[in-house]
Amino acid sequence: MEQMETVLSRLSEIEGAAVALEEKAAEQKKQIAAEYEAKTQAFDKEIDAQTAEKLKALNEKLRLSAENELLKMKQDTERELAAMDAEYSQNHEKLAAAIFNKMIGE
Repeated sequence: MEQMETVLSRLSEIEGAAVALEEKAAEQKKQIAAEYEAKTQAFDKEIDAQTAEKLKALNEKLRLSAENELLKMKQDTERELAAMDAEYSQNHEKLAAAIFNKMIGE
């Protein structure tokens, strides 16, 4: 009988140790999951910051490019208008005469 009690006692100890191991494993699992979640959030935050910085740089580059293009177009337009004005100043009498002749049918 004593042997049976010893076996039961030993089985009880083993079961207690097994339960303790399961609890420890569950706690470690929770801890690892929390660490993983924290690392994931930190990674996501870093990626978001990098993405925002890259978008800011691209937007600035596009803005500067658009401003440069607009300035070039303005300069081209001013040059074209100046050329037209010079052409008119030099040839306005000929142009007026040509228009007049066309209107009267010559």
